[in-house]
Amino acid sequence: MGERSQRLAGEFGRSAVAGTIASIVAFVLFNLLVHWDPGYDNAVLNDHAITGFVIANVLSTLLTYQLSRSWAFRHREPVGFAGGVVPFFLISGLSLLIPVTCLWVSRNLLGYDSALADNIAANVVGLFLGFVSRFALFRIFVFRRRARTSPEQEPAPRGKLEHQPEA
Repeated sequence: MGERSQRLAGEFGRSAVAGTIASIVAFVLFNLLVHWDPGYDNAVLNDHAITGFVIANVLSTLLTYQLSRSWAFRHREPVGFAGGVVPFFLISGLSLLIPVTCLWVSRNLLGYDSALADNIAANVVGLFLGFVSRFALFRIFVFRRRARTSPEQEPAPRGKLEHQPEA
């Protein structure tokens, strides 16, 4: 595998781990808001699954940004205001329409409203499709590859010293 392919695989893997961590947070929050019955007749947002999903994912997006910026795309320069915050949240917000649409179709067109159906529609199918689109868009519009002007600016390969003294 070439250097570019290895870099892409590394970015994809780190981004997948960051997305998985944030998705677990969103999953727990969503289920607490929409399906957890704390002893009342229904969960807090039982009749408002899409609202619960959006709230949970907005909060997890904050975590995703931090993990993406400091770890998944750490070797890339963020683009735009405040470290790429504006394009990151714009892309995240727009790509949230994918799992929201899956959840809406499941609930409103197919008539499924169980916890299992909601989680398959939004947190399996929808988040996977959203993740793939976000990964590509983040690489293009938020975390661009650093421009290098000379060999001295190239990072040392992992496991090797940047300057090796002559013997």
